[in-house]
Amino acid sequence: MILGKTLAMFLNKNGYKAEAVPSGEACLHRVENIELPELILMDIYLGPGCMNGLETTRKLHANFDIPVVLHSAYNDRETLRSTQFMTKYGYIYKTPGNEEFVLAHIEMAFKLIERERMFRDLSAHLHHIKEEQNAFLAREIHDDLGQSIAALKINLTMLERAVSRSEMDPVISDMRSILDSTVTKTRALIHELRPPVLDTNGIIEALRWHVEDVRKQFGITVEFAPRNEELELGAEKSLAVFRIVQEALTNVARHSGATRVGVDVRSNSRSFLVTVTDNGRGFAPESMQSTPGGFGILSMTERAERLGGRFRIHSEPGEGTRVTLVMPYVLRPTPSTEWSPQLELLPQIPELKT
Repeated sequence: MILGKTLAMFLNKNGYKAEAVPSGEACLHRVENIELPELILMDIYLGPGCMNGLETTRKLHANFDIPVVLHSAYNDRETLRSTQFMTKYGYIYKTPGNEEFVLAHIEMAFKLIERERMFRDLSAHLHHIKEEQNAFLAREIHDDLGQSIAALKINLTMLERAVSRSEMDPVISDMRSILDSTVTKTRALIHELRPPVLDTNGIIEALRWHVEDVRKQFGITVEFAPRNEELELGAEKSLAVFRIVQEALTNVARHSGATRVGVDVRSNSRSFLVTVTDNGRGFAPESMQSTPGGFGILSMTERAERLGGRFRIHSEPGEGTRVTLVMPYVLRPTPSTEWSPQLELLPQIPELKT
């Protein structure tokens, strides 16, 4: 750790608050129990008998939103291959005397982090605008088009009574069928834009309605198991939870090949947890970062983090997929009830077997 301590002293002299820790276990303990650093400079070899830097980085990425820059003397092909999904913020080849290069790399990493934060803020703003537009369109369709369709049905009934049934029955029947189909499509469009049940009956009933819709539309067995029927989250958080579950179930139906899906909602006094588990073909989550499908995962992650929560995906090829969403009950915790997602323990969700 001589190089680590020397580098920490150099960074402290250049305006950063840096601290060297002796092992991966010590790094995780500090992150979980003391404070979240803005960036971690991670070596790969962390001493005999200790968790190595790659495993430590995987655990950090699975539970925390902390940028990691790898800093190692390993430059062989196998190491570079195994770290390809960990080097978003860089891989620095460790050599004595390259402190200035490390400093420059850290400064570039912080610029990238700032750009990402700006992107997240912009994305959150665009999501907010989109949901406002959806709500406006849903109201307009419900009020204007809904009233027009109702008036047409009334007029059609009056017409049916006024004309000769033998001549006009087929035409009136066809018109009634078209109107009924339009009503069905209009209701589906309103629900897609913004489910009215979300505002009238709350998040549990909205999820129950959507689960039933997925069952009918895709023919998949979906088990919905809310542990709390009276979950009150507020309008903004309820909408975020609904959209995340909606996106997760859409991904399952279209891409997983699953025959069974479980949606579980549970809570305790401070936080609540939603999981969507399927028995589909699974995938390697890191492979989604560079594919168009990764935008859906990014959107779900941003929705959760914007409201103080965590969104995680656990999947392996052939082993199905589990999506987990954890959020605090309160949108803006007071200092005395500050919520820490890594400390808030909820019961383990059982695996969904084939």
